[in-house]
Amino acid sequence: MVNLFNIALVGLLGSAAAQTQYTSTGSAAVAAARATALTLSPTSNVVGRTFDRFVQIWLENVDYVDAIADRMLSLATQGISLTNYIARTHPSQPNYVAVAGGTRHDITDNNFQRLSSSIKSVVDILEDGGVSWSIYQEDMPYSGFQGNYKNQLTGADAYVRKHNPLMSFDSVTGSATRSAKCKNFTMFERDLATNKLPQWMFITPNMTNSGHDTSLNFAGKWARNFITPLLSNSNFNGGRTLVMLTFDEGSYERNNQVYAVLMGSAVPSSRKGTTNSTSYGHYSVLKTVELNWNLGNLGQNDVSANAFF
Repeated sequence: MVNLFNIALVGLLGSAAAQTQYTSTGSAAVAAARATALTLSPTSNVVGRTFDRFVQIWLENVDYVDAIADRMLSLATQGISLTNYIARTHPSQPNYVAVAGGTRHDITDNNFQRLSSSIKSVVDILEDGGVSWSIYQEDMPYSGFQGNYKNQLTGADAYVRKHNPLMSFDSVTGSATRSAKCKNFTMFERDLATNKLPQWMFITPNMTNSGHDTSLNFAGKWARNFITPLLSNSNFNGGRTLVMLTFDEGSYERNNQVYAVLMGSAVPSSRKGTTNSTSYGHYSVLKTVELNWNLGNLGQNDVSANAFF
């Protein structure tokens, strides 16, 4: 159900309302918001140069050398392993901001951050190019939610806004329609079943499944169980879909090299199980999307980054 009041509120208050209108975590407030918060599932069919759908899935805080030693990350056999992929910085949040904005915008911590509504992100150029997009975040309590949310049974951290690449941008949180495209995994399953997945997606598992509060083995098992059936689902992997699995950052003790693999129907059979040693990083993700759909650029570090194709 569309919440017309919230749309009007954002329109009247503008950026002053950004990151404040969807923060309730009380059980009654969450139930009400789930029933009324605006949720959108846009689709499009913009033909790309190499792929027609791009899906990013990020796990947490593992060095490359540890990840390749873990058998649960055997998904590399399904695609191209990027053996020289370097995360940008530490801690988590500036890496997520960087992949969406082409720079970390001077963010150096995991604290609550707001970037001016004048600052552009990937969604600006996606929308200008007519490419549909959505963010899917496990355990996000309702669409557009802008706080942190704990597991209601155990009290453990579940969804955290620092692992959502768009939550720091007022240009997203201050817009009712853009916030409505920031959804939870329940909506992912619904959009998948009804064939309403967008062309650009960012998927973040919760703090348990991402490995943040558990282990590499736990995260690897989750990734394999989550991704493998999707690769045989035509609503997800039909046509030319490119899936990227990686980590936000490595440890502080090493050079921040992280595991990254490209999978999906857009990867030719002849390249599955191969490696690519070109220098890549989070800005390469943005550059690849820009070139694929001829979107221009954000004028940041995306300009000089190497694209995957």
